[in-house]
Amino acid sequence: MQPESDDLIPIEPAPTEDPVPEAPVSGPLVAERRPFWGYVDLALVFGLLFAFVGVILLAAAGLVLALPSLRQDQGQLLLPTQIALYGAVYISLRVVLGLRHGKPVLTSLGWCPARFNLLFVALSGILLAFIVSALAALIHTPKVPSPVEGLMNSPILLSLFGLMAITLAPFFEELVFRGFLQPLLTRSLGIIAGVVITAVVFGSLHAPEYSFAWQYAVAVSLVGVVLGWVRVRSNSIIPCTVMHGAYNSVFVAALIFSKLHPDK
Repeated sequence: MQPESDDLIPIEPAPTEDPVPEAPVSGPLVAERRPFWGYVDLALVFGLLFAFVGVILLAAAGLVLALPSLRQDQGQLLLPTQIALYGAVYISLRVVLGLRHGKPVLTSLGWCPARFNLLFVALSGILLAFIVSALAALIHTPKVPSPVEGLMNSPILLSLFGLMAITLAPFFEELVFRGFLQPLLTRSLGIIAGVVITAVVFGSLHAPEYSFAWQYAVAVSLVGVVLGWVRVRSNSIIPCTVMHGAYNSVFVAALIFSKLHPDK
């Protein structure tokens, strides 16, 4: 006998478990822009540098006025002025990269190992010095007075200058030009334009050392192109710093030789 419909017992549906909430879908990972600094940082670095240079020059002028001996021989100020300038370079980079971005200075600018034979790089720097000297002779580069001539009468100061020209000068110049400026220009304009523009700036800023003779600016710019190419190929500023130091060593050796043998 079939039960009537009123006698049917309704069956409750089985309770369902609460759905597990899905993890939020994150957007695509964005790679860090390289280099991470921009043109505002470039303006800040060079603005700080110009301010520091002004302070350094004022301090040097004050010393000349205060010490009569410096009025006749200002070459004694060359080394401390250069060291102060290198300190200003590092402080400026530290303020922008370290304090503004929270990044280390050296590794950010490319001070990292490279698969380059550094001995070969050093020998290439020496060869580059002879090639540039030959090219300078071809374009009739004039002989101009150099601030270094003020150190010729002091073997100690001359030796310290030579050591600085081979070590500190290449290190800090490569930090600024091939480490900081070139990667930014390369990112915006491409490798060739970045290397060439950096080299031209490099040569132009060295022009005051040579009484603004255009031949020297061209020669130093050519060196900058080679150093920039090494920076691109190695993705590091260590090889171009070594090449730069070896390049400078040739001219330091020539300077010392001329001091020891003034008649040749």
